[in-house]
Amino acid sequence: MTGGQLGRGQVGQGRPLALWPTEPSTPPGLASDVAQLNEIALRFFRSRLDNSWVPHHLERRGFGSAIQQRWQAGYAPAGWDALTSYLRALRFPDQLIETAGLARRSQRGTLIDTFRDRAMLPIRSADGTVAAFIGRAPADAGPEVPKYVNSPRTCLYRKGDMLFGLWEARQAMAAGARPVIVEGPFDAIAMTTACTGRWAGVAPCGTALTAEQVRTLSQVADLGSTGVMLAFDSDTAGRRAAIRAYHLLIPYTHEVSTMVLPADQDPAQVFTERGPRALAGIATDTHPLADLVTDAMVDKWSRWLEYPEGQINALRATAPVIAAMPVPHVARQVARLAHRLGLDHATVTEAVTDVLPEVIAKSGTTSPGVRADANRYRATAVAECDVPGGPAQALSHALAAAQGRAPPGPERDDRTPLPARRIHRH
Repeated sequence: MTGGQLGRGQVGQGRPLALWPTEPSTPPGLASDVAQLNEIALRFFRSRLDNSWVPHHLERRGFGSAIQQRWQAGYAPAGWDALTSYLRALRFPDQLIETAGLARRSQRGTLIDTFRDRAMLPIRSADGTVAAFIGRAPADAGPEVPKYVNSPRTCLYRKGDMLFGLWEARQAMAAGARPVIVEGPFDAIAMTTACTGRWAGVAPCGTALTAEQVRTLSQVADLGSTGVMLAFDSDTAGRRAAIRAYHLLIPYTHEVSTMVLPADQDPAQVFTERGPRALAGIATDTHPLADLVTDAMVDKWSRWLEYPEGQINALRATAPVIAAMPVPHVARQVARLAHRLGLDHATVTEAVTDVLPEVIAKSGTTSPGVRADANRYRATAVAECDVPGGPAQALSHALAAAQGRAPPGPERDDRTPLPARRIHRH
């Protein structure tokens, strides 16, 4: 069925909406009307693709016709009301066109298209429904023109709930591909294309990653087994976003890593300039995201780290951050922090175990048994600071107990005599 064949009388006769993220106050049938209107708009944008600047622009970026077809790229004409006039000709009322986010009121009160002279990509919900669109401006657009424009909030689309590329990557994720969270839609396309079957790119729709987006991702991918990789920009904003993402992701998986991208480049740029093989190669060079979280806290004290007082203050500030991490991440971060600050392992271990009461309080754990376990393993961790491998195991047990979890690995025999230890402070 073509856009011209779908008339006003057929709106509202779509498939069930059980999986569509509608607003609680959405009138019956409106979500179905908006979904079908979006499908027509997508066909409209697709039909205008060939005679626009978009195919050549995408090809120059490495996204050829097959990729454009797979991701359903289209073009929104430059006219003020090209799509609106088309939908009116199909007898769709202005109110519905505006409600769907496909048009908006100008200062004069006339209805004008939301997207004009832009490369268009559909944003689909987890069941494949076209919930919204994202449009990219041409490369020669002036600085006053936003590079990306998303659909406004509608009964089907809330920007903080959805991930671009999730539906397109669903089969790869079901087969075990690792999700890669990137910043922009073309980054997501680049990752999925370059690393078919191994990694699958998804992008927040013009917003910082949210808890709802992570929850949605966890419903499509088994994050506990696949893990998650981040490929954010290396600038300050990108690092800040990655740190926030770490805290959102660790309730779902402890396998959280970050790509080491070239300076001032994102995955789409690497894809364009060096090709998919180069991007796939870079994707194998990853660091635990916990490293970035620890380093960011220490960096706040970088001006004073040459002084003993600065080292100790950085230690006190960072110890609670490490103590709140998942148990498998802790031993590595203790070792890294000791190296970064020039302190011995024993001092850092003691600082981290000292904040266990704070960890217990923040987790809401009040059970006497849990507190006793935490204190027991804390004493073991501090006492074994001079034993190779001892602190890491005992510290992991202490944190597991503090967080109310089962200790990792086999329990140590508490009848084993504990050697004396001495804390060395620089």
